[in-house]
Amino acid sequence: MGVEIMKNFTSIKVLPCNKSKNIETKCQLGMKTPFPSGYTMEKRWIAAFCKQIELNESKNINNCLKRKLIYLMGDSTLRQWIYYLQKVVKTLKYFDLHGAGAFETHMLLDAERHTLIQWKKHSHPIVTKSRYSVKVDNYIPREIDRIAGDSDTVIVITIGQHFRPFPINLFARRAINIQKAIERLFLRSPETKVILKTENTRDMSQNAEIFSDFHGYIQNLIIRDIFVDLNVGIIDAWDMTIAYDTNNIHPPDHVIRNQINMFLNYIC
Repeated sequence: MGVEIMKNFTSIKVLPCNKSKNIETKCQLGMKTPFPSGYTMEKRWIAAFCKQIELNESKNINNCLKRKLIYLMGDSTLRQWIYYLQKVVKTLKYFDLHGAGAFETHMLLDAERHTLIQWKKHSHPIVTKSRYSVKVDNYIPREIDRIAGDSDTVIVITIGQHFRPFPINLFARRAINIQKAIERLFLRSPETKVILKTENTRDMSQNAEIFSDFHGYIQNLIIRDIFVDLNVGIIDAWDMTIAYDTNNIHPPDHVIRNQINMFLNYIC
């Protein structure tokens, strides 16, 4: 059929990848993330909307985490943070809470610097072949309601992967309940820091129909819309895992390192 070339065709302007180097505003809570929210260069994630500082050394991370109470709430993609931090920051020691299996509550402590980092799974639905105890099971909104909060308290939340096989209204209701719990937290402790990690893309080798990234993308849009007016930070794991082309529900360490670096930029 042929191709018709437009008359008075003008050149296409392509923005250079290092445009974000000119951004002087430090990453902070409440910032709106563009689409895409950043890009990768030499395994480093560079945000397109704020200025980042690399905090790779154990000493720098220790100084950042000093006196922090950090509560990680969500699925196993957030549990990876606990595993990574334990390997990188040698002063953080694992504290045995007498749980059972990978879905037990995980806790890291640095008694000298008064640092606590805890990961706890979100409650139903949890899709897994592994056994886990329901004795200490609790929904994220109830966990948030139990936290007093202060300027050294940080909450990180991620939900999505385990909700993909279920009707979308279940995910939307849970996200709204979390949003209301954060509003209550800000009323009693507005200085508390809350960060939302969006869900990752994942591999399609199993149950492609029910675990498809299509469901994850819709959930990603929903949760951004629900949290749009809250003073929270966004760690765009969705864009990160697309840019790194990981295709793995549990991305490799260099991706986790960049997620944590973004997190540290928000709280320090």
